[in-house]
Amino acid sequence: MEPVRSSQILTVLGLGALVGIGGGLGAHRYLPRSPIVRGLYVGERRAPDRGVGAWLAERREATLTRVVRFGHGDQIFETTLGAAGVTIDVARTLAAAEAVAKKGSFSSRFHESERAREGLTEVPLVWTVDETRARALLATFAERLARAPVDARLDLVKHLKIPEIDGQALDVDASLSSLKSGSHDDDEKVDLIVHRVAAKVSVDDVSRVDIEKVVSTYETTFVIWGIGANRAINIATAVAHFDGTVLAPGEVFSFNDKVGPRTKERGFALAPEIQGDELQNGYGGGTCQSSSTLHAAALFAALDITERQSHSRPSSYTKMGLDATVSFPLADLKFKNSLPYPIMIHAYLPRPTALRVEILGGNPVAKVDYAYGVSHAEDFVRRVTVKSNLPPGKRIRHQKGIPGYDVFSTVKVTYNDGRTSERKYFSGYRPAPEVFWVSPGYDAGELPPLPEHAKGVEGVPGSGEAKAPDSTTLAASTTLGG
Repeated sequence: MEPVRSSQILTVLGLGALVGIGGGLGAHRYLPRSPIVRGLYVGERRAPDRGVGAWLAERREATLTRVVRFGHGDQIFETTLGAAGVTIDVARTLAAAEAVAKKGSFSSRFHESERAREGLTEVPLVWTVDETRARALLATFAERLARAPVDARLDLVKHLKIPEIDGQALDVDASLSSLKSGSHDDDEKVDLIVHRVAAKVSVDDVSRVDIEKVVSTYETTFVIWGIGANRAINIATAVAHFDGTVLAPGEVFSFNDKVGPRTKERGFALAPEIQGDELQNGYGGGTCQSSSTLHAAALFAALDITERQSHSRPSSYTKMGLDATVSFPLADLKFKNSLPYPIMIHAYLPRPTALRVEILGGNPVAKVDYAYGVSHAEDFVRRVTVKSNLPPGKRIRHQKGIPGYDVFSTVKVTYNDGRTSERKYFSGYRPAPEVFWVSPGYDAGELPPLPEHAKGVEGVPGSGEAKAPDSTTLAASTTLGG
């Protein structure tokens, strides 16, 4: 073997030194120094060599006003990324950019740096979502997307089975995930996810109701002339909303849920209703006769009455204790189907002046007896109110006086198997004043004598002399029933 000469060794060492110097120069030119590799794109834009953090912060502020659209079907809700709680996470984005060409072998880092310099490497923006703000925004969409299910029902007049209609509700968690996975680019649309809300009663459930068997029935009457004309409209309108309702065993009925708000737009008319201790015109006056008739039918069917309030005065169309006042959305009538079979509520007008409610579905499981007693009675007063629009010497008896009563009701249920149960409840009826409207300067001495059970004139207990107030007396504004 030929010995290595010293000149050859020097040549190799020289070449190695040149390679090292060249590599150092290449690394100095191409490898990232601080903070990121030159030419790197961040979120589709070329990043500056210095001040990247401030540059990203400016971009974050600019994107807060970027429009984003949330949509389901043909419903579109437009807002901004800032309102949706979506922002650029500056710290995490910057960390991702700084990590490029900082790891791995020399050659791999060199290669990454060269690609970045040529504009071939991009780091995506890292986004963050404020869940509290996003959920609050989604809640506003939920109200507009919500659609309540409609139970199946029977139309006994037209002999039709009306199928159920499923509802829908916004799936907030799924919609939030949809937002988080979005690109958040210009003109972004985020899909809102909804889930089906099944109706409680299907057409199959309706088919299982034995409509030939009557569990109980109750009927009340009303007039259709004068102020009773609009009451009759409201009774029929309310009945149309709950007639044909089917309740499975254990299911709870809510009058307000079924009938809904009493408004002109929904077919209700102005009619006298109790506001404070006087009758005033209001939309839905008379609706309480439909709820009271329904309450009595449910009670005699041995259903479980879970919520019921008495009127502020006795009702002329039913016994004390059997009435049930309703006022949307506060005062409600609720009862549960405690029978072992599904039932249907059949409410209709057998005559123009009568309302009948039948509970259908099976043989009665019990005999129900109802009784009530008055533990205390309170006389009423006369109230005289000056009405400036009345001609001189004119008077109108606006309201008949009614005594107040404390009433205790007893419901005794004797089941077919021999078991018995007894339930007691209280109804408090306040005295309703006799109200006269008189013209200014009217001689109160011309008013008729106080009627029976009148204890005097308001403000002068025990007095039989009327003393008209100088201004209109205002009743409380809370509607207590019609």
